[in-house]
This record gives sequence, structure tokens and C-alpha cells, in this order.
Amino acid sequence: MCQRVIANTPKFQMFDLQKIEETEHMIFGADYILIRPKTAGCTLHLANTNYQLRVGQLILLAPFNPFRLSLDQHQKEPTDCDTLHFRLNAMGQTFVDSVQFYTIKTMLEQSRNGTLFEGQGISDIHHLLDKMENSFEFSQVLNLLGLLEKLSAMIPARYLANNRFEVNNIKRTENRVHIAQEYIANNLAEQLSVALVAEQLHMADSTFSRFFHANLGVTFRQYVIEQRVRQAARYLVTTDWTIAHIGSEVGFSSLSNFNSKFKSLLRVTPREYRASHIDMRKDIESSRAVEGQIQKQLSDTML
Repeated sequence: MCQRVIANTPKFQMFDLQKIEETEHMIFGADYILIRPKTAGCTLHLANTNYQLRVGQLILLAPFNPFRLSLDQHQKEPTDCDTLHFRLNAMGQTFVDSVQFYTIKTMLEQSRNGTLFEGQGISDIHHLLDKMENSFEFSQVLNLLGLLEKLSAMIPARYLANNRFEVNNIKRTENRVHIAQEYIANNLAEQLSVALVAEQLHMADSTFSRFFHANLGVTFRQYVIEQRVRQAARYLVTTDWTIAHIGSEVGFSSLSNFNSKFKSLLRVTPREYRASHIDMRKDIESSRAVEGQIQKQLSDTML
């Protein structure tokens, strides 16, 4: 009998260090998760396989990988296990695509089936985990990056899930998210609605809304507004179109609505944004510089 799968998307910007909470059902989310058992008695349920975790191990799970953690309630001492949730989109696509991040990105892509690390070098990573805390201090961002760098230099002890059924389910979820994102990106000028995009995935409106929020961490409406503002910011830097034309081109119903939504996200009006970024037009070979600047400003507004 298949276990029920439910969504789990904690509300945080870049990372969140949590103590394990036992769940009855398999869960999935849009975050990478690093699991660190600190005592015996923690079991990882991945696909149709159970893994008794040991102290000194680290398990890295990629997004959309259904799993469940259970605790041995019969131990004399309470079972202790940390889970570090983190997101790449908060770092900015330009940074994630950089040469410097390549080794880490490769390691993260290989964690689709669950990666187990143990042995020599693991103590350095445990030390960084001990220093991490849920704060907005920049040193915590450096701790996260340092942890990922050290982890990417290690050779995995093994990959946990080779079950084709599980991988297909994960891929199906990723494909659905990609289809929704691509449809939105290609139709920003249209009157986008939950019903319209849900129809592309052959899903009921309410089911799609829950699915979208669980996997992207924002509501459908919030996501569409952000994508329209992102595209508008690109046009403001790379074209000479009027501000009214740009607002219409990305789907805002009026100039006042465009100005309001743009300022609420980027803290400046479209006119002010264009004036302050006019130098970026020089020698633009790709949209990556623009995207990195937009991502930085969007991240700043969330702090």
C-alpha cells in the first residue's frame, strides 16, 4: 500500500535549521535537506526502503524527494536529529550558475536519489553545523556556503534510492512545476489565472493552488506579480520602451497598478529603477547581470 505524500515547505528565505519532527506520512518540499543524526534511533524512510541512521552520518536529499523520518520511542535517552533546509533560489541564479559554484551545484544535482556521507572529513562539516543558527547575520550565509563546499569535496559513501518508481514520481513533480513556470513566463501579458494554468496540467484549481504553493513557497498570485516585475525590470534596462508600454507588455492592467506593484517589490518606481541602472546597458552580452541585480533587490526586500 502506497504511503500518502504531503507537502512541507517551511517559511524561510535562505536556510532553516530544525530539530526533527516525526511525521505519519511521507513529505516532500521544494528545499534541499541535510539530515544529521546526533543520537541513535532515527530512521529515514525513502521510497520503499528504511535506513537506520547512525551518529556521524550526513544525508543530503534534493527537492521533490518524498521522505519520512521516524524516532525510536523506546530509547532511554531522547532521539536527537537536526535537519537543515536550504534553498538555492535565495542565492540568485547568476551566483548558482557561476564557475565558482559549479562543484557544489554538481553535488546537489547528484542528491536526487539521496546521498549518504560519512567517514574522514565529516567532522569539519559537523563543526560548521554546530556554528549555524537561524539568524540574518552574514556569517551564517558564509557557514552555509563553507558547509556546501566541504561537502562537495567529499566522496559519497553511497546513494540511497535507486527505485525507478520513486525517481519517476520526483521527475513528474519537477516537470509539472516547470510546465507551470514556463507557461507563466510565456504568457505574462495575458490575464493569467489559477484556472488557466491548472488547465495546462489537467489539475483541479484547488489542487493546483496547493501544489504550486507547496513547491514554490509562494501563492500563485504572488509568483505571477514577481515574474511580471522581474521581466519589467529587464525591459527597463535593456529597451527604450516607455514605462506604460512595459507595464502593458508584462500584464499589468494599468500604469498605476504597475508602479504600485513594482515599488512594493523593488522599493523604487520603474522610472527611478531605469534611471539608476542606465549604465548597465553598456556592453550587455546577456541578461545574467540584470538577473543578478534583480534577484539581489528582491532578496533584500524579503529580509
